[in-house]
Amino acid sequence: MMKRSHRILAALCGTIFIFVSGTSAQTSPPSTSADVKTDNAANLVSGESNSEIETLRRRLEEVERQNRALGQTLLELKARMDALSPAEAASSRSGLSTPQTNAVSQASSPSSQVDKNQPVRWSELLGEGNKIKLYGFLRLDMDFDSQHPNNTQIPFFITSPDVRANGTTNGDYSIHPRLTRLGIDYTGPQIAKLGDARLSGKLETDFENGGSESRQIIRIRHAYLRLDWKEASLLAGQTWDIVSPLFPTVNSDSLMWNAGNVGDRRPQLRAAYEPRVGRGKFSFLGGIGLTGAIDAQDLDNNGFRDGEESSPPDMQGRIGYSHPLGKDRTASIGFSGFYGFEKTARPVAGHTRFHPQLFNLDFTIPLAGRLSLRGEGWWGRNMSDIRGGAGQGINVSTGREIRGRGGWSEANIKLSRYFSLNPGFTTDDPVDADLPTGGRTRNRAYYFANRITPGGNFLLGADYLYWLTDYRGIQRGVDHRVNIFLQYNF
Repeated sequence: MMKRSHRILAALCGTIFIFVSGTSAQTSPPSTSADVKTDNAANLVSGESNSEIETLRRRLEEVERQNRALGQTLLELKARMDALSPAEAASSRSGLSTPQTNAVSQASSPSSQVDKNQPVRWSELLGEGNKIKLYGFLRLDMDFDSQHPNNTQIPFFITSPDVRANGTTNGDYSIHPRLTRLGIDYTGPQIAKLGDARLSGKLETDFENGGSESRQIIRIRHAYLRLDWKEASLLAGQTWDIVSPLFPTVNSDSLMWNAGNVGDRRPQLRAAYEPRVGRGKFSFLGGIGLTGAIDAQDLDNNGFRDGEESSPPDMQGRIGYSHPLGKDRTASIGFSGFYGFEKTARPVAGHTRFHPQLFNLDFTIPLAGRLSLRGEGWWGRNMSDIRGGAGQGINVSTGREIRGRGGWSEANIKLSRYFSLNPGFTTDDPVDADLPTGGRTRNRAYYFANRITPGGNFLLGADYLYWLTDYRGIQRGVDHRVNIFLQYNF
């Protein structure tokens, strides 16, 4: 194809050269003899002039015919050039380029290569009306324990040093970046056919999902879409439980679960109606979720989680009211509940059906401009799937659902714009009679959480916990735990 293109171009150049030469020769004026000057040769000159005019006329007709032929040839050549592939056409043209043109092309090629490697723009990834916002933080935690917790990085209780429970008095420490977080907030267009609902969503991850200490595994914290109207909303995906919406400042690894704080994250479908009344706002939430998302309970060991085997999902709800009291100060109170269904394929101590239950009270009370108090109180039974009962749900030897009560409370004291102090306590107190020997009869902690914010989105935390776990029939576990972390938010 390359040789063919060269022959076509050579023919085109030759045709043009012949045309230009012929036209130049045909249009040059005829020469006249200097000897033709006498009056006697007038007739002869007149005859010769008529003959030359006729000759010129014929030549002019011939030139016009050649012009038409040349035009037709040019059209055919153009059609053939257009039929060539872009790469071949560019190659053919480059073969006729002057050295200066080649130099310019070579000089411009690096910039062309750069253009091909330009990063993709967000506008090319997102459709019209869609926006995303990245957020998160980088974090390093250092944990020190005087007595072993059940897990150094994600502690739920303190192990007993009793030799009958294979205990030890050793302490431990850990350093990890697992709480480093990355999230995406998504905002979409309004959906006219759904009453102009505003579409939004969230995907949030960290690295608390196992793996080695240099090969941590990513974990989904939140993943949901949401539709919002003026005072109502619908959420579908994974996020916090409706029940027990608050959590302590201390112990970001496990939020004092099974030690006084209840509620976790799970897949769910929820609806909310939050009308404003004056300056205040009521909140009515209800939803269904996956039972067994937290404890994955399978009492009969048949490979199916008891919550899913029961068929119905769990049900949650909350009624709350909040009222602003000034800048960044809001008082709130709420009552929430949880009711679940569990079923086994074969009896466990004579029982095949169980029902996790929880009732919770939450409150936030600003006491002064730099002082506020908040916390929760709860009671229920079979609460291992909602982080209650010190992590104990059912006594498999008796089939009894373990009852319990507990809660937590803390003060937030803003000593300056750079430093805040959060003293508090938590407690989870199961009913002793419901527990087997060696069961955890009480799990509690007293703590101070310090937060230093020097600026630039940098946060320094230093927490101290005096943590105690009591057992039925064996020695108590006592731990002095220190957690220090550095965090940069973006």
